[in-house]
Amino acid sequence: MADAPTTAAPSVEALDALVERACEPPTGMSRAKQLRWVAGELRTALERGAIVPTAADSLTTLLAPDTLASYLTAAGRGLLRRKPAARPGQASPASMRVREDCLRILGARAGITVTLPERDTPRVELRPVVAARPRSVLLGHLEHSARPGRSESRSRILAIIGTVLDTGCRAGELCVLRTDDVDLHRGTIRLTRLPQHRNPRTTPTTETVTLSGPTRAAMRHWLTVRSHLVARDPTRPTGPANETTDALWVSIAPSGRPRPGLPLHFRGLARAYARAIHDLNTEMAAEPGWHPLPQRMEQLRRAIELEPAGPDGTTFLRRSPTPAASPETTAQARALPVDHLIVG
Repeated sequence: MADAPTTAAPSVEALDALVERACEPPTGMSRAKQLRWVAGELRTALERGAIVPTAADSLTTLLAPDTLASYLTAAGRGLLRRKPAARPGQASPASMRVREDCLRILGARAGITVTLPERDTPRVELRPVVAARPRSVLLGHLEHSARPGRSESRSRILAIIGTVLDTGCRAGELCVLRTDDVDLHRGTIRLTRLPQHRNPRTTPTTETVTLSGPTRAAMRHWLTVRSHLVARDPTRPTGPANETTDALWVSIAPSGRPRPGLPLHFRGLARAYARAIHDLNTEMAAEPGWHPLPQRMEQLRRAIELEPAGPDGTTFLRRSPTPAASPETTAQARALPVDHLIVG
């Protein structure tokens, strides 16, 4: 069926204006793209008769419970796609959650109560996490290898791995860290826990986490390496006044860039971590008791459980199921070859 033009519909005009307001900062680029996508689907639903014609009258009728129920049904069946899909008639649970979250955001912006239909919650299959023994080996290796004389890239990845093991932070939370978030004197790091996909109303929270001894050593060495990478003028003393950025994680040899020391973003961080873990698994494949580590940082992070913050705001960590490294795993960690964590 041909799409009927609805550009003059009052509800569509009001929706477009609402979306533009909702996409203004501090809304991120990804969420803004999702909001515009949902608005486009609502427009398509009206054009194709998937929702009642009265939805064209006003924004209130467009966001009415019955209208949204019809829209979500059509979207779930794949009736609103403008391009052929590999799996027509199937919408993923993740895309349905995004639609619902965006509708709630638009309703809140417009001051309209959005009522969504109940639907079956899909079963979530948990991904495997890193067991305690390989994590203990990693920590032991961290303590052994975090010393002067290592390469710049290895110093960075050792500090990153130690931070993930100690804090359980996500890759996006790593990328927003700044040098003043690290207090080596107290041995702590300040994290901003970012809201996750399911609840758009969640606000970021700040936590102070105590770093382990090996991670402190790795972080101290990385900060020394970093100070030379970000120096604005190599002839002047290093320090905050002579830095091109205050980002904690910076590039070593950025592709196509004239100089190192640029803030490291999500993709660069993920690539560096994946390369390091690939090399580690290759080197340790023949070691007794070694289980290959996953190449996604998120699976390492999920093995960490955070306990409630203490009275002073410090968050304590509990690793499961075996928190401490045995003498055997410590000896194994110290025997790890040091070249496996060289990354570009």
